[in-house]
Formats: sequence, structure tokens, C-alpha cells
Amino acid sequence: MKEIGFWDYSCPRHGSLERYNENDWDILLDDMAQGGFNSLVLGVKWLTTGYRSRFPWLDRDPACSAVKTDNGILHYALNAARARQIKTRLLIVENQFPVKTFGLEPVWAPEGTKEAFGEYFGCYDLDHPGLRERMLEMTDEIVRLFGAETDGFVLELEFGDRDEPHRVDIYNRWARENGRPDYQTIKNIDLQPRSFPFTHWRDFTTQRRIDIFKELEAVIRAAGFAGELSTIAELENSPMAVIGNMNFGMVRQQTPACSLVTYDSIYDRNQNRLATMDFCVVQPKTFGFTVYYLSRGVMPWANDPSVFGPLEEQWKMTLEDAKRFNPDGLWFMGSDCRMDDGVVCGVRNLAKFGFTNGREARLKLLKTAGQTT
Repeated sequence: MKEIGFWDYSCPRHGSLERYNENDWDILLDDMAQGGFNSLVLGVKWLTTGYRSRFPWLDRDPACSAVKTDNGILHYALNAARARQIKTRLLIVENQFPVKTFGLEPVWAPEGTKEAFGEYFGCYDLDHPGLRERMLEMTDEIVRLFGAETDGFVLELEFGDRDEPHRVDIYNRWARENGRPDYQTIKNIDLQPRSFPFTHWRDFTTQRRIDIFKELEAVIRAAGFAGELSTIAELENSPMAVIGNMNFGMVRQQTPACSLVTYDSIYDRNQNRLATMDFCVVQPKTFGFTVYYLSRGVMPWANDPSVFGPLEEQWKMTLEDAKRFNPDGLWFMGSDCRMDDGVVCGVRNLAKFGFTNGREARLKLLKTAGQTT
């Protein structure tokens, strides 16, 4: 593999890097460099916002280090990584926001976000009125703030494919232009478990992702950034079913310079292990994509040891799979657990896996990678 490293967030409530200071960053980056990790994806926009923005519709947590330092800590981290020859990319989640600050009424605000965060977050489809303009403005701002200090951007559009009332006319227009059945026809689904009945809708939403990606790409290039651009292909991994949400052929044909990040939605290498590797690595490489695979790192989110076993076993399986199927890069989600109440990388949840702190787990992962790769 060309790259191996961590994928993590500076965003409030994630639980990992949101309150890092310069010393914390030096320790993490030194651990990575000494452990042979040469790549870092840093999410500066997740559900919450991990950089200081000028836009009033983005949340601004005063306890977040990036907000407190007016982005100084992010500039420090990116330059410190570069000094250690660690390649960096910034992740932008383009279509998920806290409802109370964002101001656009979502059609879907998952109840689980209220349970986890104490407030609702909207997951906006890509045709939600008013969203497109804000995605373009936010992306332009981030690129102008940090583009000179990073090697790439990952543009995430998760949950942007939903079936919403305002998309019916947009779908029908696309269907007429492409010889597909109309909306009422595809809604009349013939229920039988061997058939995947959403091909037309998936191709439509793939096209909408492509259209938005091209607009974001134009904004990024206009801001002077010439580095790598990637997007994420999400995967549903259920018992006896692995389903991809994008038409790879369409994406490859219309955005040939775009690289692809893939991941298993439950971050559990025990379930459909070979099938997920086929969907996440083999198939996209067959289409000619540069492929980066994302798997579980120092991340106790969503499960406990009784569900899928020790974190060390997940890491070993991931490393074995990467060695066998050879993605262009491998990232481990989570490099630290610092906040007790972190939703994804919480210290309390990490303790269930036998680690007292995030760095202890990180060093164990780095040692495991060194022994396996």
C-alpha cells in the first residue's frame, strides 16, 4: 500500500481530537511517524463543526480547540504533519448539520442524534432547498483557509440519497431523459428477498452526487487547490446482504480524476468479510479507481466486545484483508479517545475493550500494524 494511517476529527462531541493542544498533536504525529503511519485524514466538518467559520449557520463550540485558537491549532497540526512527511487530507461532511443553528428545516432528523447529542441533526438530501449554496460556500471557505497546508480533500455526502417529496419532479425529469420508469412505477416495489429493487433510484442519486461533486470540484479548483479530491461510497452490511449505494461505472466515467474512499458501515470485519472486500476494494479497483479503505481503529462506537470481540482482532483482520486485496491506502477510524462522553471515541466506551486511554490503544494498533504489514 502507498499509504496507511488514521482518520479522525477535530469536531465537538466526537471524543477524539477536538480539544487537542500543540503538545497533543506532537505526540500523535510522533507516534504515527515512529510507527510507520504516513497518512492522516482530519475531519474539520462532521455533524458538528471542527473549525472556526465566519458563517452564522455553522455551530461554534467555544471549548473546541480550533474555535478557541481561531483555527491556529489546525494550521499547526497540518504543518507539523507535513514536517514529519505525513500526507494529510481534510474531510468535509457536506450535508449534515445541527438543526438549531443551520436554520433549514430537515425532512429527516434522526431520533438517534437527539439521543446521542441532546439535539437534533438534519441529514439533508442533495436537492434540499437552500443546501447547495451553503455546501459551496462552506467548501470554498475551508479550501481557502487550509488548502495550502493539505494534500487533498474528501467530500462526504452520506444520507444525501433519500427519497423526499421535493425530489419527485427532479427524478421524473431525469427518468424521461434517461429512459427510466417514472417515480410512481418504481415506488410500486415487488417485495421478494432475492431482488434489489432500487437500481433506478440508485442511478438517479448517483447522478445527483456526481453533479454536486462537479460543482464542489469547480469551487475548489477556483480557490487555487490542485491536489487530490475524493468522495465516499457507503455500504450497507447486513446478515446475508451487502449493498452498495453508488453506480461505480457512472462515477468513474463522469469524474475520472476522483479517488474513492470505501468502508463497511458497521466497522465489523466478522460480518460478510469477503463480500465487503469485494465491494470496497476489488470492484472499485476493477473500474480503475484509486481506492482507500476505511476500517475501525481506536473507536469503540456502536458496539461492545460481546458483539465482535477485542479491537485487536478487528485490527488484525483489517490488516490481513488489506494485505490480501491491496487497496491503495488504508485508514483506521479513530486515533485517540479523550472525552468521557465522546459519541464515537468516548473514553468510557473504550474501557470496555480493556484500554485505560486512547494513546494506549493507539500504540497497540501501531504495534499490531508493524507486525502484520
